[in-house]
Amino acid sequence: MKKTLKTSIKEFAEGQSYFSLNQIRKFLSSKRLKYSDVSIKKYIKQLINENYIYSAGRGYYSNIKSEFKPDNKSLNPIVNLIKQKSPFLEFSIWSTEQIKFAFHHLQNRFYTFIYSESDSLEILRDRLIEANYSVYLNPTKNDLMKNPFTEQNSIILRNRINHKLSKEQFASIEKILVDLYIEAEWIGITDREEYSRIFEYFIRNYRFNISLLLDYAERRKILTIIKEYLRKYINPTFV
Repeated sequence: MKKTLKTSIKEFAEGQSYFSLNQIRKFLSSKRLKYSDVSIKKYIKQLINENYIYSAGRGYYSNIKSEFKPDNKSLNPIVNLIKQKSPFLEFSIWSTEQIKFAFHHLQNRFYTFIYSESDSLEILRDRLIEANYSVYLNPTKNDLMKNPFTEQNSIILRNRINHKLSKEQFASIEKILVDLYIEAEWIGITDREEYSRIFEYFIRNYRFNISLLLDYAERRKILTIIKEYLRKYINPTFV
């Protein structure tokens, strides 16, 4: 009986880039197999320990081994400057340069986003400008219509969203993709078609922490939109 459960889970997981605990339950039910969650999770854990599948966050699993680790090299001078000037400042940073290879269109202008406490942003702006960076504090599309970005590299400062992902100094891909959608809407740095291709590239090639992705998307009020992308590129019944 135990062997049947493990074999059934392997059967379901085979060939799927991502799947959820709920999907496993439904699969077993469709086979008229009834098991407790304790038993299911026990054998899922065994399969993870055997590197047959991998954890993709709370209640989610994947066959994708690789996780995307953004290259932070281009951001180190900015981070070092901030740490030197404001050693206790909490912030999160990412740049479109880190994901430039996922864009369909060649990028010749990059944007760096820094998220921190609202009462720190003006001081942060002034210190970065003193260091000869081109910095914009909470710009909107209307602002850019009046004063378009002309620099090859621009720094955009935003209010930090209180979330676990926002506590990571260098943003993970889960945070980057949620933030990128927001920024595409706010300042038009890319269109929805391009965004869709970028999302597809990463979700198909790298393993995400799905629960963190969804949780952060909810905090940023685009949970429904991110779920649509997950259903489109993973499985219509995934979330």
